[in-house]
Amino acid sequence: MQNTKYFEANRRATWLELFFDLIYVVTIGDVTHILSHTHEGHLDPLQFWKFVLIFIPLWWIWASHTMYANRFDADDRKHRLATLFIMFLLIIISGLIDQRFVTSFETIVVCYVGAKYIIAMMYFVSKYRHKESVELTTVVGWVTVTGATISLASILFPAPQQYVVFYLGILFDLVAFIFFLPRRLQVISVHTEHLIERVGLLTIIILGESVFSLSTGLANISWTVERLLTAATGFMMISSIWWVYFNSFHLLTEQKLTTGHSVLYSHLFVFIGLSTLASLIRHAILDDMTVSDFRVLSVIGAVCFFIGKQYGYFMERPELRPQLVVNTLVVFVLTGFALLLPRTDYILLGLTAMVICYAFLSLRYLNVPRERHAHPRNSAITGDQP
Repeated sequence: MQNTKYFEANRRATWLELFFDLIYVVTIGDVTHILSHTHEGHLDPLQFWKFVLIFIPLWWIWASHTMYANRFDADDRKHRLATLFIMFLLIIISGLIDQRFVTSFETIVVCYVGAKYIIAMMYFVSKYRHKESVELTTVVGWVTVTGATISLASILFPAPQQYVVFYLGILFDLVAFIFFLPRRLQVISVHTEHLIERVGLLTIIILGESVFSLSTGLANISWTVERLLTAATGFMMISSIWWVYFNSFHLLTEQKLTTGHSVLYSHLFVFIGLSTLASLIRHAILDDMTVSDFRVLSVIGAVCFFIGKQYGYFMERPELRPQLVVNTLVVFVLTGFALLLPRTDYILLGLTAMVICYAFLSLRYLNVPRERHAHPRNSAITGDQP
């Protein structure tokens, strides 16, 4: 494995990975756009479920590629071409998400499965390059192929059965990686710094999507003092989320992870939460959503973001658990008070105050002595368990 970036000193995300993240966020922006449509001030519940159900396979493509690249990225021509082709498939999916989703579902399935087959092929190729990882790459490759094939079988069924079969393939993948593959994955422990950087970079790009949502909310409308104040509140929320998320990020970087699942998988909820909150900012500026629907989205956005953010710290830094639980409960109580406010712009202000409050609460554990559990990467050479 010495010819991979895994053992590079001061490893950083590659330019290709940054390009991949950019394409992915463009696709997520199209998914989030589903939440922008209201009908007489209401958001159809089916719109939200459509948002989540499209979000999951796109996230799983990104997570699967990130897991591979973290351990086996050689940044060679084969890796670059395979990754670029996955990006092209994401662009195709992006173009089919909104109005043509139902009629083009089979095409979306084929693109998703194609991306997963490419990732499986990348694992199989790594098996021949790195003899010490033959067992790991073989098992992960075949698990990926099996899950993708189950999803591909969905095109043989009519709706709604085809949706069930499609997500069964994704569920198979997730269950296998979470419950049956951790011991094998620990043979080559995750590159902690690289994984934390990847999820952090994607988070900050998605935050940029929130700023875009804010600016589009101000476009083509008459600017009033009230709307400008709401936009200022939205920017304060985005800035506060950035502060809360990254101010304690070093606590994860200092901890040597094994599989990295607690950080990688919990970010599904972080990304859903951020995308939902971005949509809220736009609706608050336009004032085009009823207060009741705005409250529901506020709960979903706040809960998903904080649960997703806290889970990695909760699992990887046991010494912080009491403070994390208390701080999270305080946040949820403050969110409840914010929901009692009578207008959407007031609720947005209350949510912003809640995030700022959490930023102050988190100061208590930023300097807590860490319990460092190192997992030397040279175990990947010998195949020993860390």
